[in-house]
Amino acid sequence: MGSIPTHNIEQIAAANDIVEVIGTYFPLKRAGSSYKALCPFHQEKTPSFHVNRQRQSFHCFGCGVGGSVFRFVMDYEHLDFPSAVKKLGACAGIPVIEERSSSGGTDDRQHELRRTLLRLHAEAAEWFHENLLKQGWAAPAREYLKKRDIDGNVALSWQIGFAPESWDALLKWGLEQGYRRVEIIQSGLVKLRDEERSDGDVYDRFRNRVMFPISNAEGEVIAFSGRAIGNDAETAKYLNSPETPLFRKGNVLFGLHKSKRALIEANSAIVCEGQLDLITLFEAGIRNVVAPQGTAFTDNQARILKRFVEEVVLCFDADAAGQKAAERSMESLLQSDLIVRVAEMPAGEDPDSIVRTRGREEFV
Repeated sequence: MGSIPTHNIEQIAAANDIVEVIGTYFPLKRAGSSYKALCPFHQEKTPSFHVNRQRQSFHCFGCGVGGSVFRFVMDYEHLDFPSAVKKLGACAGIPVIEERSSSGGTDDRQHELRRTLLRLHAEAAEWFHENLLKQGWAAPAREYLKKRDIDGNVALSWQIGFAPESWDALLKWGLEQGYRRVEIIQSGLVKLRDEERSDGDVYDRFRNRVMFPISNAEGEVIAFSGRAIGNDAETAKYLNSPETPLFRKGNVLFGLHKSKRALIEANSAIVCEGQLDLITLFEAGIRNVVAPQGTAFTDNQARILKRFVEEVVLCFDADAAGQKAAERSMESLLQSDLIVRVAEMPAGEDPDSIVRTRGREEFV
């Protein structure tokens, strides 16, 4: 990210009243010329967290945290400063200006490529979603989701979509939107038949699959996971995007952009094996959930999770693969000084099936 000019930061700060911003996260009670609440950053029974509208600042007299509206969003959302500025800029409808160097070097090209790929992924997610909702040939996908108790509201909330059973539908769509062939290849949404020939034939990576957007911690779509709905035994059940300039599988936790506040509040994370397990739990009110982009935790994913919680509950499927995934995950999680517990699933069950057939209370 380039540097954000001071005048842009000041404009965004002026447009985000700190009382109104913090009030969107939890209730504030007027106390004279300021506002107070129980501090969200430490356990307490008497409110010591104060927000001063005149000074546009907050301070906790219990644990000492304090600062501007940017500092609050950074601490509460676990964001860096540029990301907090972007979030508050979006809330106020003010574009964030990123000043780039005039050298035209590698950093500038990488920055522009990243912006293009983020836009392409966001628009592709919407295209997949519209396919699911409106296209007749997506009926089998809608039926599959219906059987998993995924209704329209849930599909909308998670922007679930569908990739048609076509070799070039996504490619044609991308070209029609004005993206260059090389950009669509770099996104990982299409694949070269011959990886050694960049000018060779390409085909859509995701075909006849229910599509789950994978987002970073700021909620930007950076990749996809596609669930096959056909009966071809040779077809992988799940297919993820390859690693790209946006996506490193071992650095991302599915669902974190939605669950991070619940993780902090619970100080515990339930780790599921797949997207549908996570979505079912989240929509049932069990929101301190994440899923690795694979069957086991990486060291980086463990370090990310340590920022939010002290305890992890592994909740993988009750099969040999699930048991192996739990064993492989233990080392990385323990090395990050996390308390690890393993939930025992009944034979043939997973979190999704338990919640759907027996209810939230049975799972908890």
